[in-house]
Amino acid sequence: MVSTPIYVQIIVGFVLFAAIFVTLERRRPVKRQRTFRRGWLTDINYFVLGCLTGQFSGAASLAVILFVRQAAGWHHSAMASHQPGWLQFLEILLLFDFMGYVCHRAMHKIPWLWRFHRIHHSSQEMDWLVNVRVHPVDKILSDCLQLIPTLCLGFSTLPLLAFTVLLGVQGFLNHANLRADYGPLRWIVVSPQFHHWHHSNDSKAYDKNFAPHLVLFDLLFGTAQLPPSNAMPVSYGVTDEVPDGFLNQLIHPFR
Repeated sequence: MVSTPIYVQIIVGFVLFAAIFVTLERRRPVKRQRTFRRGWLTDINYFVLGCLTGQFSGAASLAVILFVRQAAGWHHSAMASHQPGWLQFLEILLLFDFMGYVCHRAMHKIPWLWRFHRIHHSSQEMDWLVNVRVHPVDKILSDCLQLIPTLCLGFSTLPLLAFTVLLGVQGFLNHANLRADYGPLRWIVVSPQFHHWHHSNDSKAYDKNFAPHLVLFDLLFGTAQLPPSNAMPVSYGVTDEVPDGFLNQLIHPFR
């Protein structure tokens, strides 16, 4: 069976996500802004780089797991696969969300990690494409720290695939310039409103709302921040100086 070339996957993925989220953003925007807003070309470069980096971090995670299994003589590679699929999906979601929370919070709290992560927070306008503005060092570290514990347990292919789809869709959704009313569910499921406050440059929202899918761990650790209504932030970005342009941003953390 011939696999689809990576460049085809990138083009098809970009066109598909753009068609979905640009349409949604034009129908129910948080703010009226241009589709081709400042920095959109930079973020297209990040989209391409992220697809390539994601393959690398996935391969690196598998290599670490295989090495550990071999070194420890651990041959039970499918412990979790004997459970019902729905239970595996919930376990993947909770484990990945916990590791995502810990990793994301570390990116904000540890200065040398923040040097890379602040690139993601540098956009002063929010839309679906901001999701991919991630420095490759940030992405590789985050992917490996979240993937290794998940893949170590040997979940089945179908629950992992279902979660991968959720991961991709919700990542773009949470950054989208989209007004979506989740009602009471906004205290359970991470929404665009929840994540937009994470990107706000309002000091009251600093270091809040870290979890990627469920509000659970932010509530448990006291980092959940949501206004009493569906209010959205007035402005976004960071106080740190981050240059414009793809190559400048790639180099910036090392200066």
